[in-house]
Amino acid sequence: MFGIDIYTSSTCPYCTKAKKLFKSLNLDYKEHNIDYDFDGMCEELSLMFGKQLQTVPQIIINGSHIGGYTDVEALHKNGKLLEKCNRV
Repeated sequence: MFGIDIYTSSTCPYCTKAKKLFKSLNLDYKEHNIDYDFDGMCEELSLMFGKQLQTVPQIIINGSHIGGYTDVEALHKNGKLLEKCNRV
């Protein structure tokens, strides 16, 4: 997994905010909507990253689990998001 992957739900306002932030920075991302199997995908992501994940969005940048929207927003405010995306 390289680039930005966002696991989302269609009813999640934080998912919308995350996508809007990436778009505002001209960062491409691949969206994975998990509405069809929310519980199964949360379990799969939990196994992949070794932590209990039960909310969306879940954001992975260049293979590293970043967290949710507030985590990405904090990276952006600290000037570290573009660096994480290899876009400095």
